[in-house]
Amino acid sequence: MASLLHAQRPGVIEGITQDSLGNPLQGTSVKLLSEKDTMLTVSNEKGLFSFKNVKAQKIKLYVSALGFNPFTKDYVIDPGIPGFTLPPILMAEAFNFLDEVEITGINPVTVKEDTVEFDALAYKVREGDAVEEMVRKLPGIDMDADGNISAQGEAVMKVRLNGKDFFGDDAAAALQNLPADIVKNIQLIDDYGEQANVTGVKNGESQKIININTKPDKKNGYFAKIGGGLGSYDRYAGRVRANRFKEDQQISVDGMINNTSARSAGLTDAKSFKINYRDNWSKKLTSYGSYRFTKDVNSRVERNLSQQFYQDYTRTEDESNTNSNSQSGHVLDWNVEYRMDTSNYLKIEPRISFDRSNGSNNGLTAATLLETSSTRNNEERQNAHASSYGVEWFFNHKFKKANRHLSVGGEINYANENEEQEVLNEYYLTDPMGDSFERQHQFRLNDHKATNVGLKASYMEPVMEHTILEASYRWDRRTTDNTKDVNDVDPEGSTWIPNAELSNSFKYSFITNRVGLTWRSDYERFNYNVGLTAQPSVLEGTDLTRNNSTSKESFNLIPNARFVYNFSNKHKLTAKYNASTSQPSFNQLQPITDNADLQNIVIGNPDLKPEYRNDIGLDYRQADWKTGFVIFTKLNYSQTKDKIVTIKEIIPDSLKEITTYMNTDGFYTARGNYSISKPFENRNYTLSYYGGVNYSNNIAFTNNEKNIGKNTELRQGIKFRIDLDDIIDTELNANYTINSTHYSSSTFSDRRTDQVFIGIRGRNYFFKDWTLGYDFSKTLNKGFNAVNANPTVLNVYVEYRFFKGNKGSLRLEGFDLFNENTGISRDVFDNEIVDRRTNRLARYFIFTFNYRLQRFGS
Repeated sequence: MASLLHAQRPGVIEGITQDSLGNPLQGTSVKLLSEKDTMLTVSNEKGLFSFKNVKAQKIKLYVSALGFNPFTKDYVIDPGIPGFTLPPILMAEAFNFLDEVEITGINPVTVKEDTVEFDALAYKVREGDAVEEMVRKLPGIDMDADGNISAQGEAVMKVRLNGKDFFGDDAAAALQNLPADIVKNIQLIDDYGEQANVTGVKNGESQKIININTKPDKKNGYFAKIGGGLGSYDRYAGRVRANRFKEDQQISVDGMINNTSARSAGLTDAKSFKINYRDNWSKKLTSYGSYRFTKDVNSRVERNLSQQFYQDYTRTEDESNTNSNSQSGHVLDWNVEYRMDTSNYLKIEPRISFDRSNGSNNGLTAATLLETSSTRNNEERQNAHASSYGVEWFFNHKFKKANRHLSVGGEINYANENEEQEVLNEYYLTDPMGDSFERQHQFRLNDHKATNVGLKASYMEPVMEHTILEASYRWDRRTTDNTKDVNDVDPEGSTWIPNAELSNSFKYSFITNRVGLTWRSDYERFNYNVGLTAQPSVLEGTDLTRNNSTSKESFNLIPNARFVYNFSNKHKLTAKYNASTSQPSFNQLQPITDNADLQNIVIGNPDLKPEYRNDIGLDYRQADWKTGFVIFTKLNYSQTKDKIVTIKEIIPDSLKEITTYMNTDGFYTARGNYSISKPFENRNYTLSYYGGVNYSNNIAFTNNEKNIGKNTELRQGIKFRIDLDDIIDTELNANYTINSTHYSSSTFSDRRTDQVFIGIRGRNYFFKDWTLGYDFSKTLNKGFNAVNANPTVLNVYVEYRFFKGNKGSLRLEGFDLFNENTGISRDVFDNEIVDRRTNRLARYFIFTFNYRLQRFGS
């Protein structure tokens, strides 16, 4: 049956081609036939196509794309209407079910404007593997042993399945729950938020996400895996994972219990339960979301060595802590999408969370400054619970005129946190003037409430053939209400004495209005947008305890720009500029003295101004579809005006330090990283180079002296991967990192640390059903103060698969066979360098059994 089209521009017919999931299809061939015309065009990256000067009233469209069934339809044009927009053309994927299929060509990597797509056929894994094993092989993406993902130097916090959030912001759970053999492709996306996804206009900072598209013939079925094991030193592990797919309905469950986390600091008993749900409740209504419960009990022993540099002397601290902590939490994330028709779209996102924690810490700290030294014994008990509730909503109306949009949205969030804390500090001071003793025993109650309300609106109008003008407005109001009650406890521990000097009740609100204009032009080879936002803001605060009020007004102009150039389908260049503001924290603003640590007294500054930050970024991507050769490079420069920095001052003739805050200029950072990956021999071998450099200019004030610390971190690495079916799957990795800091003050010594890492991780396959797995690493550290360690860590397992379809497996694993697993790190803060050493899980053995069930089909 013919369809009647709707008005747009005279003689112009426009449309969009999409796959069954609503993703745009690039390169689709669109042919228009009529009595008067025969026209042919190809869709662009956004799936859009158009025909000009169409004179006929009856037309027929033929649409074709590789891998999709052809689309044909007749349309009737209303002669009284000057131009036309077609409803979206949805292309159905084509399938050929043959006894034997020979793959003659694979495009391993496809580069689009904000998306890098990896074909699953080019990154093979073994039967029964989860998606995380496939992701480990993707160029430019790194994953540690706990499933934490980074791409091109940025953390990946979210995974989507067929374009919808999967397990909320728990990326590790998402990748571990899906079997790799259901994956069609994996996309690494720079996501600019819901409005950008709907309208195509991208502003602000992007977030790296992974989207997994499944094979169309895997939409019905189930996958489940259950396993458990017992080991030496009372180690245990158990996990149940299950997925059920039925057309548009998806249900996934993940339950886990173990005490074998070798990467986290200390020793951890972990429990979790997670469930993810998605379904189309009707043709117009889609609902999806996740719930998760986690509980971790951690015990940790750590040693911190710090040096604080001043003009004429250095203050050192040697701190040892034994910490025990229990944390539990519930999080519910949900999404409801309502597509009323082709022109109206509504999304609602509620979120609820509850958290509880309690813990204790016992510490001993020895501090030295010239001829003065002190020892602090510390005992601390803490109990806290927090809750948060929020909802965001977004509505978009697409007018009949192409690229004309009206969007409105908002959010309401409320958070409440209550903490009880008991602290006992005993200080023993030794100096030439004589010894002294000071005791501090306090009970502290903190009640923190925060509410955030925001509203936004945007209108987009096409002003020329390739250009859109967007007008936007956003209003935000953030209020904070904090009460801190401090009570001194007498030496017998029976009487509480209110400490009025340290107690405080403080309330403030921060209101911003953002009014902006953005100009976007989109051409075949390039697109760009430039914008300017005016942001007046008001900060009002009241110290209810002391009856003091403050009020501040500020005004900022915030520009933004973005330029994308497509050299070809293999080369993309993106340049970005963004500006943003950042408000001081509540603790930085509070005009009271915090002497929780009598040797480090902190005083807030109510006169702090917001930081103003400028960011410039350059991103280049190159990918050869045929060979899989990939280059990623990224450069970024950031400069901050009115940077909030610390001011530290030593109280004369003591070890006590006073810390406060101020605004200053001159803070900037520059970062760059790259990744080059080259497969060869039919992708059986892959060689990758990667590296980066970070440079920062930091400013600190100590004893009224300004000191500039120039920190440089340089990293260079190489990887070599071997993938031979049913023989070996392994990766060798080596990198070298230099971290150096140069100070402007001649009284501060320059610092440098060097670290060399060598590792190999992989699997070898024997006699069809046997697997030898290994993970070896050697780390060489130089320049760390008194905590030097050069651990050699080796984990090995032997696995045997059995049952029909290799559904069952037995595994014997040995972890940290050399018993050298330890964690060391260095942090540089202003005039301070801190070296840390923390215990980790040591050598153990565990025997596990796993059973897998899987069935997909009709």
